[in-house]
Amino acid sequence: MTEELGCYIHTHRDIMTFSFCGACERVLPDDAFDEEQRRRRQSVRRCEDCVAAGNELVLMKRGTARDEEDVCSVCQLPLPIAMRESMLQPCCMKRVCNGCILSAKKCGIIKNGCPLCRAPIAKEREGLAMVIKWAAVLDPVAVCFLGSLHTCGGYGLEKDPKHAIELCQKATDLGAKDAHFILGDAYRKKWETCSTEVGSDCDTCRDKSFQHYEKAATEGHIFARFKLGVLEYKEGHRDLALQHFLISAKMGHKQSMNNVKRLLTEGISTEADCAEAQQDYEAAVEEMSSTSREEAKKMGADKIRTYFRSSP
Repeated sequence: MTEELGCYIHTHRDIMTFSFCGACERVLPDDAFDEEQRRRRQSVRRCEDCVAAGNELVLMKRGTARDEEDVCSVCQLPLPIAMRESMLQPCCMKRVCNGCILSAKKCGIIKNGCPLCRAPIAKEREGLAMVIKWAAVLDPVAVCFLGSLHTCGGYGLEKDPKHAIELCQKATDLGAKDAHFILGDAYRKKWETCSTEVGSDCDTCRDKSFQHYEKAATEGHIFARFKLGVLEYKEGHRDLALQHFLISAKMGHKQSMNNVKRLLTEGISTEADCAEAQQDYEAAVEEMSSTSREEAKKMGADKIRTYFRSSP
């Protein structure tokens, strides 16, 4: 659910207010929640029964592993978390890790073409035309990528925040989790800009930011999960922040792992939390590693891109 639930039952004396529990997913009377929980968003609110039973929030049970499609289209290993360590190919709208690009180039498998579909490397304007062509047939990755280009002004496009939001909203309808993350960022920036002002628009931006981050996180988006941890920490919900950081750390996110250790010094996480997270973090990093990726990382993303487009 993406909106605050409020149910009202009229009796002969008063109005009974109901709220949603983010753990058992039931609509319950407000007196089923303690005062602290009532102040929280519905997605992170638990009724007293769920608190007593130790029932987890649904938000913390979904998206605890990376999406099966979150792999390099060539080697099929989980993609590196750092976006600079892979490239989205506009010809086929598939992401390929820098390790595979470097290996394909060195072995002569490709000359000046895509490591996956072998299409010639496009210049900026040609690449944009390819993206637009894919977006026209409602490819979710292309629609999302086009939205991101309007967000930052890439591929020669001017920044157009309004159009970016429209495109990313369309991409979410097509199932692109990255679009939820981009929208979460967009609404967060609006919310932070107007945070010193009083008004419903500011509250709306805050709600939309959390909604999109949460949707992306429950689909295994690492950066969305990390952002939620940061936001919850800032709002004083250290217990929720820890849960988010533990999830993203176990998927191989270094900064999340560092934050879990930091929370240990604050008495929020435990030695057991850190040990378990560290073990899973190292396993995730190992799963993303290969000899070619390490070589590409040492070479540097910018040099890989130049090498990729150079003549054989």
